[in-house]
Amino acid sequence: MAKNRMLRCWAAGLLAAFCLAFARTDTTEKSMVRAVLLEPGEGHWTVGLLYQAPEASADSSEVSDGIRFAAAQGPDLERALASAEAALPLTANFRLCDYLLLMPGGGWTALEEYEALVLARQCGRTSARLAACRFSCGELSEATEEGGEPLTQLLQALKQARRTLPRLYEARVDGGVLLPVLALEENGPTALEEGVFLSETEQSPWDAEKTTVYRLLTGKGEEFVFWLGERPLILRRPLLSVEAGAEGFALRLDCQTAAGSIEPAPDQLARLGQLCTGLLAERWAAGQDLLGLGAYQALQTGAALDPTKNACPPLRTDVAIY
Repeated sequence: MAKNRMLRCWAAGLLAAFCLAFARTDTTEKSMVRAVLLEPGEGHWTVGLLYQAPEASADSSEVSDGIRFAAAQGPDLERALASAEAALPLTANFRLCDYLLLMPGGGWTALEEYEALVLARQCGRTSARLAACRFSCGELSEATEEGGEPLTQLLQALKQARRTLPRLYEARVDGGVLLPVLALEENGPTALEEGVFLSETEQSPWDAEKTTVYRLLTGKGEEFVFWLGERPLILRRPLLSVEAGAEGFALRLDCQTAAGSIEPAPDQLARLGQLCTGLLAERWAAGQDLLGLGAYQALQTGAALDPTKNACPPLRTDVAIY
């Protein structure tokens, strides 16, 4: 009995040592890619990889030390990505690749090509969060010549804005995504208040107000700031309800005000409701049923609405504070 117990302990120890060695080989002994940057050009692609050095113990998505950057070009996306991977000190590992950034020139086609490549080669994640950048891979490389602080700041800016970042697979499922925009400013990479709406037929810059209305309706974000007067109206925790009637849809948004916000007047809430209704009608005209109203009506009446076939139904949006 004592001999069997000793053998079991010895086997358990060997198994633990093997698992530890395997885990270490799978993480810290590879270059952990944290973000992929896509930059299509005239007749070539540039791909940048934001990665974690092995010595930084990059075994957690919360770690942001030891961030480095490598970029390479190729005649197409696949070869540009392969060249960028070859520039890393060790084999690329995309297990912690949380972000996909579209550089100037990138659009819907870039997302489609990259997603197809991910599914074929596992060189990324379809759950990666998306953002657009106003700077190129070359400008990012130039900004980091004296040190890697801008790279850490970029990763931190992405983490802080992650609630507003759509995922790669949502572009295909929803037929369009609103991308946050990052810029290189004096204090480093910064997430701007504006956005870029991207779909198969559209790539449009949106101002801060329109961007915030979209995020409020879709619940993407933590706080939603509107300037409807001299002081900001800051909303949080939006709750959306929809009621289908004989003459269209009545929508209601119940929100809390955040610290530092004004207490909105009735006319300001009415104005915000008009902004919401206007954006919903605009997206419907563009072929996007932003809130799934067509499916909602199908459940209620059995007759679906399709923005590509049916005119936008009458809409009314009421905003209230709770």
